[in-house]
Amino acid sequence: MRLFLFLLFISVSCKVSGQFSQPDTLSVLQPPVSYDVLQHQRRAMGVLTGWSVLSVSTGAVQLLNANPRISGFGVQNLVWGLIDGAISGYALYDLKQRSKKGTIDIQFEREHFRKVLLINTLLDVLYIGTGAALLYYGNPQWKGHGMGIVVQGSFLFLFDGINYGLTF
Repeated sequence: MRLFLFLLFISVSCKVSGQFSQPDTLSVLQPPVSYDVLQHQRRAMGVLTGWSVLSVSTGAVQLLNANPRISGFGVQNLVWGLIDGAISGYALYDLKQRSKKGTIDIQFEREHFRKVLLINTLLDVLYIGTGAALLYYGNPQWKGHGMGIVVQGSFLFLFDGINYGLTF
């Protein structure tokens, strides 16, 4: 369900921003708009912040559940949500500070962003595998933790993978 909501959010935000809208006849004659890595980073961190809020809020509710699977799932949602929020908050703060100082090399920024996303995508596979192992081998509480790790890792895999693809 979360995956569906995330993909729906991405498609709506891209449609609203005009990234996937059909060009009119006049825009075909104009040169294409260049890729803006800074705008991409801001939008990506906005999506990550939204995921963070969703994860923390659902995790807090799930944590209170007496069922060990659900509470284990809730712990993972809460912790991953807090980490995602800290990452997106710091990234947005850092981007704003560097923009004010004028210390951003756009080409370096694009290459660095692409490398970070690629490394994160590979790490996401590790997270999903770890969660799957807990889900398969664990007791009920560990199975809940495993389910939470699989969900969080799957979101991050899609998030990082899609954003990596957009950097080309």
